[in-house]
Amino acid sequence: MADTQELINQARALGEAIARHPDVQAFLRARTEVEEDAAAQELLKAYSAHAQHLRQLEVEQKPVEVADKHKLAEYEQQMASNEALKKMVAAQVGYVTLMNKVNQAMEAPLAKIQRSGEAP
Repeated sequence: MADTQELINQARALGEAIARHPDVQAFLRARTEVEEDAAAQELLKAYSAHAQHLRQLEVEQKPVEVADKHKLAEYEQQMASNEALKKMVAAQVGYVTLMNKVNQAMEAPLAKIQRSGEAP
């Protein structure tokens, strides 16, 4: 049976291995590019503010004008054509896929124990 410190050491080693993984490195580089891209930052800020405005209208049960919906779609189209954002979204897919696989691998032994009703 593993003690707490051993588990922490293994978790730290896993974290270090994950940090070195090519998918994680690609995502981190892409995220940095977006953070350093003033146009991408401005676009994200404008989109977020407009989306929040639309959510607020819905919460208040006020009508959302067609022009507001078109503006949101325009922001989405601009984000889809921004190279830094496209690169980050693509890299994020690899990162999320990796992390899902890692989580599934960690959860598998616990699920097996729960199904069998026995202790390891």
